[in-house]
Amino acid sequence: MLTPNHVVTTARAVLIGGALTAAVLMLGPWPGLEQVFGLSDKAAHAIAFGGLLAVSFLAFPRMRRNDLAIAAVLLGASVEVAQLFTADRSGSFADLFADSLGVVIVYLASHIEQIRALARERGHMAFSDIEAQNRRRAARRRAPAIRTVFPTSVEVMDAEGPTSFASRAARRYPRRV
Repeated sequence: MLTPNHVVTTARAVLIGGALTAAVLMLGPWPGLEQVFGLSDKAAHAIAFGGLLAVSFLAFPRMRRNDLAIAAVLLGASVEVAQLFTADRSGSFADLFADSLGVVIVYLASHIEQIRALARERGHMAFSDIEAQNRRRAARRRAPAIRTVFPTSVEVMDAEGPTSFASRAARRYPRRV
């Protein structure tokens, strides 16, 4: 029986294999190998790093897409720096730009389903109204700021007396309507 955990495990194995293959091809003594497949150097970089990012989205479903995209760009930058120390290769900002372009394309494509869901559920609303209804951010705005670790004597006098945990929690997190 196939489960999501099987997909994640397979994606992690594919990611490791793909990253090692990309590193060997980008650092090895085979410059111009991408032309065998009919690709330019920049297209090969964009496809490689876009593909690695797409597989990493499957391999690490609990990580934020932003973090995975930044990690992919940093991996591209580290490959370009490593190419400076090889005899047959040279690092370039154009290759780094191609790596980043592949990452950006896949990153933006990963948001398509989120936008489609918003169009289905709240298509008549403006983005500002949708953001105002975001529960996670609204809870953060309503949360009171902690002023001091130890209450002052005035704060102790203003306190309503001993309260239970449930009543304090009910004040801090009001019931949703």
